Amino acid sequence: MTVLDRSAVAERIIAWVVELVPESGSAELTSDTDLARFAGFDSVAILQLLARAENEFDVSLTDQDDVIRAAGSVGTIADQVVRCAANRTDVP
Repeated sequence: MTVLDRSAVAERIIAWVVELVPESGSAELTSDTDLARFAGFDSVAILQLLARAENEFDVSLTDQDDVIRAAGSVGTIADQVVRCAANRTDVP
């Protein structure tokens, strides 16, 4: 079982959002920001964010419909990453 720090995961995700939408800046972006209403962020960007989280944290998110539907904010994505990592059984 892998335990990830939620706040560290959220900080990484915020940095990725700023990379995807550079003109937005991180000053107004928090864990609670609604990504669907965030400037320049759309469903494609959310899928890109989930794919990056999968690669960085070695979790499976995009094949779970409930995760995709719940990906409304940085905080909900961070929660899902932490939950998936905690439920993962590492194979030696």
